Amino acid sequence: MALDPHVGVQASANSKSQANFLFMLLSAGVVALLWVLLFGLNQWVFAATSISTVINWIFLPAALRMLAIMTCDWVGAVGLFAGALLTNQTDPAGGFTDGLVLAFLSATGPLVAFWFCTRLLNLSTNLTGLTARQLLVFAGIGALLNAVPHNIYFYFSGRMSSPIEGLAPMFLGDLIGTLITLYAASLALRFVFKRSRRAQA
Repeated sequence: MALDPHVGVQASANSKSQANFLFMLLSAGVVALLWVLLFGLNQWVFAATSISTVINWIFLPAALRMLAIMTCDWVGAVGLFAGALLTNQTDPAGGFTDGLVLAFLSATGPLVAFWFCTRLLNLSTNLTGLTARQLLVFAGIGALLNAVPHNIYFYFSGRMSSPIEGLAPMFLGDLIGTLITLYAASLALRFVFKRSRRAQA
């Protein structure tokens, strides 16, 4: 009996869809895990510069916001939401609803920044050929679009007396944290490439 070719095509499409879903789930999980690890590292290393659980003059996980959206698009935002939801539960000043809102802001800010920057800087959506200046602009806009909504929410939820009270430390913390992380990553990559060249020589 001849096999129906449509059945084979449908089965192949279903298998590909399942593989894509699993890959997206894994990507979101990796982003969430990296967020939790970077958040814990930041609290440990930069405890002296912390203003509150969610505001620090140096905030390393901010770099992950940008990189997750660059590499995984909306799937990265899902991972950021999940990771931020976990770390927000360590905030003694907020409850579960606070954690949900802040996680939503952490995930949507970099998405908006990505959309804005790819149009403002005329970059392709995969960000090929990104220069240092463009990266700095991207980091700055990402920090601004994270700090402003957070501080507005803190003000209306009664956690701050002014909507600009924590704006400067949060903006600078995100910007400095992003630049430190990206610089450390570039140094690590240079070291790996040097070792690789020496091994091949």
